[in-house]
Amino acid sequence: MNLYVRILLFIIILNLATETSYAQKWSSLYRIPELTAYLILPEPVEDIERLLKEESYLKSLAYAVGIDISQNPQTTGQWDTIPATGYVWRLGIQAENALSLNMFIENFRMETGMKLYVYDSSMENIAGPFDEHNNSNSGVLPIQSLPGDMVIVEWNIPLHTTQRNDFTIASIGYGFRGAGFGRIVSTAADACNIDVNCVTGNHWQREKRSIVRLETPINNNWYYCSGVLINQAVEAERKKPYILTANHCIANQEEARNTIVIFDYEKPYCDGPRFLPRDAISGSNLVATKWELDFTLIELPENSLLTATHRPFYAGWNISRAAPQSVVGIHHPQGDVKKISVSGSALNTGTFRASGTAARPAAHICDDNAHWIVRRWDEGITEGGSSGSPIFDGDHRIVGTLSGGVATCSNPINDYYSKFYEQWNKYQNIRESLRPWLNPDNKSITSLGGYDAVTGYEGSYDFLGNIGDNEAPILKNSEGWGYLTSQNDRNWTSFAEKIQNDTIANIIGMEINVAKVSEPSVNVKFALWSGNDAPYTVLYETEIIATPDFNNFPMRIYFNSKVVVEGDFYIGYSVENSTPLETFAAYHSPIRPNAGISAMYVKENHGEWTALEDLTPPLYASLGVRAIGKFGKKTVTFLPPQINNKLKIIYQHNTNVALVFFENDKPFASLQTLIIECYDVSGRRVTALNKIEGITDIFDDGKTYTKVELDVSAFPPGIYIIHTFDKDNRQSGKFVKLR
Repeated sequence: MNLYVRILLFIIILNLATETSYAQKWSSLYRIPELTAYLILPEPVEDIERLLKEESYLKSLAYAVGIDISQNPQTTGQWDTIPATGYVWRLGIQAENALSLNMFIENFRMETGMKLYVYDSSMENIAGPFDEHNNSNSGVLPIQSLPGDMVIVEWNIPLHTTQRNDFTIASIGYGFRGAGFGRIVSTAADACNIDVNCVTGNHWQREKRSIVRLETPINNNWYYCSGVLINQAVEAERKKPYILTANHCIANQEEARNTIVIFDYEKPYCDGPRFLPRDAISGSNLVATKWELDFTLIELPENSLLTATHRPFYAGWNISRAAPQSVVGIHHPQGDVKKISVSGSALNTGTFRASGTAARPAAHICDDNAHWIVRRWDEGITEGGSSGSPIFDGDHRIVGTLSGGVATCSNPINDYYSKFYEQWNKYQNIRESLRPWLNPDNKSITSLGGYDAVTGYEGSYDFLGNIGDNEAPILKNSEGWGYLTSQNDRNWTSFAEKIQNDTIANIIGMEINVAKVSEPSVNVKFALWSGNDAPYTVLYETEIIATPDFNNFPMRIYFNSKVVVEGDFYIGYSVENSTPLETFAAYHSPIRPNAGISAMYVKENHGEWTALEDLTPPLYASLGVRAIGKFGKKTVTFLPPQINNKLKIIYQHNTNVALVFFENDKPFASLQTLIIECYDVSGRRVTALNKIEGITDIFDDGKTYTKVELDVSAFPPGIYIIHTFDKDNRQSGKFVKLR
């Protein structure tokens, strides 16, 4: 599918969603007179010039000047009546040459049925509806920035309303910097920044969901910063929506309450279109803050994180004092969509100092040696608007938050991050440290994995696939055109790998070892199936637009829900059609000898699934895919294995021992000639044992069994085949090693 067609489809889908979910304002549903009530504001030239002259190492970004206006429905605006329905109040606000507009509303209190909307002149970008669920004790409602030089405020009041509490539009934020607004626009952040949905960010797709953009009013000016939703060492039902950011971004309760928190501001795929985020959260409470360490922890309003809307991920953390050897940062430079930065060098220690600004006149001097220094970014940088964003270590855990620095595209050096372990408990006052809030039960831990509120999954995960570490994946051409794992002359359109699973599998995603993606992009449907002899029931599927930067890369797809599977399952993908013009191909194992397993299945368009080993001639191979999740051992009652022409094996995951059971009618005579051979999935023999000494016993069924303990601690994760034979018998079986 052509890239521009995809973009058009995204716009159409978004517009349909807008009309369905957001655009139920009455001015769109009913015929009412044209709006004539407008407030015209001049450009605040002097205030803008003053902010633009600021120079500081701080990486917050001033983007709007506050203009006091004090407008309310009693004294201004236009009232219209909709018979048998209610009343509509509207006011247009236009500001000369503004790039964006936001606002503060005071005395906000909606009765049931009332709704307030703010939208731009095109009605494509809408904030709201705001209703009784947005009421707060302070009565303050900040409205996020909308693009352009004009917005319309609309209040819908049903006839049955018995009380009307008029609000006041107290001030307008005049935006003088672009922030990537609109449907499809050029990037606001500098060109060397990397979209988080490009290949560099693929393995950080869960952590990116913890990153937020902050719009904060400080001394009547508006600033962009970044922050991170952070995990706590408590049960899921006790976790609170804490956001960690910088003190110079949010320093007091008033700023916390009036800050606008925006999740999910990112492109749908690498270098794709940019959509304005619709969901904004305000009304946070200050939890802890410390100027000398430049950190602040705020708590979002209760029940503000609906998983279906925000898909929150609570990022993990690490309080080690050891300098990380590499780090990754995710942030909103220039207030733009999420970007990712990578440094492959060990961090240094230093002291952060920055001159004062209009927002923070005093110089910001932090504690000595309380900051990590990123000496050089290998990919991406940070900019104004990135302040407060986290850096993650190699275990995907927070080790610091950005204060500032001098990194630019031309000179990507020396950014300063407040050390997480200093923020943890250097100061004993609970309002000046993180420990009382992130570890309220005082557990003996030094690090914590992330928590995915969507899947209910916490901590690290494992991988389960069928290609051995000793096998170099390949991409083989089909007989005519195409590849064995892509559109080809055989009309194959779906590809799956059977994963043998003798555990309870908690699956949260899959990894696809991508070999090739055609220009400019390909629509791919990834899926998880259950089934006995072939993929049968779809347990989960998601459609992704893959771009060419994923060529030769292990792409990870994370699910929007955890899938629990008992027994064997299949993972794979489907492509749109059978044409060589659009290619998405995964690597696969080398073609194996008959001794190796063959777990790959293919399906023609509208056809049936076929195992590669059932083709003529047969092929023995595995698809380059792995399941991501936890694969725990079943709890079973031990019974003597019933050997029925098949070797029985019990693999003990925690001890790295495989117990091999075989029926033995002549135990003492045959032990001297018994041989055990173990092969990996490629057919390579990994061990051979002669003259085995086992434990022999006679069970209630009257049969004699011999048990041999096979040490598999040196084996890499994978599927293994064991053959045992003596002069009379030959038996075989399989087991899976997870880690």
